[in-house]
Amino acid sequence: MHASAFKELVEAVRGAGDIVRLVSEYVPLKPAGGRFKGLCPFHTEKTPSFSVDAKSQLFYCFGCHAGGDIFRFVQSYEKVDFREAVELLARKWGVSVPSFRGERGPRDGLFELSHEAAVFFAARLGDPEAGARARAYVEGRGLGKETVGRLGIGYAPPGWEALRTYLLARRFKPQDMLTAGLVIARKDGRGEYDRFRDRLMFPIRDQSGRTVAFGGRSMDGSEPKYVNSPETPAYVKGNHLYGLDQAKDAIRREGCALVVEGYMDLAMLHQAGFHHAVASLGTAFTAEQARLLARFTDRVVVSYDADSAGESAAARTLDLLLEKAFQVRVVELPRGRDPDDFVREEGADAYGRRVKEAPGYLEFLLGREARSRDLSRAEEKVAAVNALLPKVSRLPSRIERATWAGRIADELQIEDELIVQELRMALKGGRTGVRQRPRAEEPLRPAEEQLVAGLLAAGEAPDPEPLGLEAKDLEGTRVAAIVGTILKLRNDGDVDYPMVLDALESEEDRKILTRIAFREAAEESGANLGACIQVLKRERLARERRDLQKEIERAADPNAVDALLLRKLELGKQIDALS
Repeated sequence: MHASAFKELVEAVRGAGDIVRLVSEYVPLKPAGGRFKGLCPFHTEKTPSFSVDAKSQLFYCFGCHAGGDIFRFVQSYEKVDFREAVELLARKWGVSVPSFRGERGPRDGLFELSHEAAVFFAARLGDPEAGARARAYVEGRGLGKETVGRLGIGYAPPGWEALRTYLLARRFKPQDMLTAGLVIARKDGRGEYDRFRDRLMFPIRDQSGRTVAFGGRSMDGSEPKYVNSPETPAYVKGNHLYGLDQAKDAIRREGCALVVEGYMDLAMLHQAGFHHAVASLGTAFTAEQARLLARFTDRVVVSYDADSAGESAAARTLDLLLEKAFQVRVVELPRGRDPDDFVREEGADAYGRRVKEAPGYLEFLLGREARSRDLSRAEEKVAAVNALLPKVSRLPSRIERATWAGRIADELQIEDELIVQELRMALKGGRTGVRQRPRAEEPLRPAEEQLVAGLLAAGEAPDPEPLGLEAKDLEGTRVAAIVGTILKLRNDGDVDYPMVLDALESEEDRKILTRIAFREAAEESGANLGACIQVLKRERLARERRDLQKEIERAADPNAVDALLLRKLELGKQIDALS
């Protein structure tokens, strides 16, 4: 999309919506003076410090200092980029986006293809005859219609070209089907055949809800149990979490995510009310999946299959999540059971108790080592200690480390002093450090705030140039880029806060502008501009005079000293005139 067309779309979306109406869908708001207040959705608080201003169409939190316009709110809450935020709001408010169709990126066609394939699979599952066996399988696994519909579960019929024929009839090209991983080229070069045949189909969606790939499960026990989409320009396996589009709001509400391995586990858990569950798509957790999850929470409960493979996968996942500073617990299920089995056989309440009682990661690993080794043999005890100590050494508290050294000794039946000695040696190889406290928010000077507010005041604000404002007067201030942007935009007409917010390049500058928009000062008219400029000019002249004094003290040439003294005298007169 051309920049001009995208700019028009942004303005159309901005004009179609209202920030109070938007934020109210996420946060309960109450009128407070001329604004609306509520609990901030971006940090935990008990007293409302989150404010929404209908006049400026901005939001700001006086607690965590998050702020911005409608697009910044959607970006922060939904964890999407600017373009995705614009598209999301356009769909929400019924704004047409025809310009996107004219110049689509290479992935846009794949999204459309995958969506159409998902529609086809869902229709086949619902077909009275073609989908009868698949529906019987789904019902036998205990999944209801609502769960099937919410997750978009479908059925790929057994024919070799059923999906290909359907997509061709809708004018999709075979090459695009190949790129999307929906068909496979025949070895003899005579066309393509469907990748997924006679399988229960699970659409994999990105966090925005767009279908990007599929997982196909056999229903008769034949191998392979799962056939998955290959990686494509729209789908990298380790970059997605199955079910995140459905789970992200629940993750925020619960304050944690429940991570499982497979499609059926997730489907059953969502049906049982564990809507904060996501699945790692059958692979060990990746760094990208951890980063994706970190957008929504820093607390994770891992619930993998209770077999050797599941425990190994859980251990690898734990290591990665711990490296990314997550708080991690592990659900322990009876041997040979997975979350799907357990919920169907024991019920949601029993599983919920297991989740609630889930031990921390060290306790889980200690139990795993104790169960999997012959502790009557010295070498097995050494191997268990070597597996556990690197984890214990990461604990920040000396008391915690000492406590766990004792627990390991008790569980593995070794003398405490030996464990403590090994722990000290492990710690020597680690890296130590202290956490930095977050820097306190630096206050803006009144003259800086009032200058920006005056330039953006309602009505006709005076031109600052006749008042004597120079670029060098803004040196050393925190609003130089903001004022420069305002003056540039004013050349094209009226300017308001959202326009300046969009034009600023620095996130720090956007935060400062939002703080100014929500400042408590009531006086915002342009009448104070002259006084603000005088203050900034006087401060700039005072800095210049101090610098001159330093030069005078360093100068050796009498003639140079005289010239500097004369300049200092002139600066003093200018400062006095501004007082």
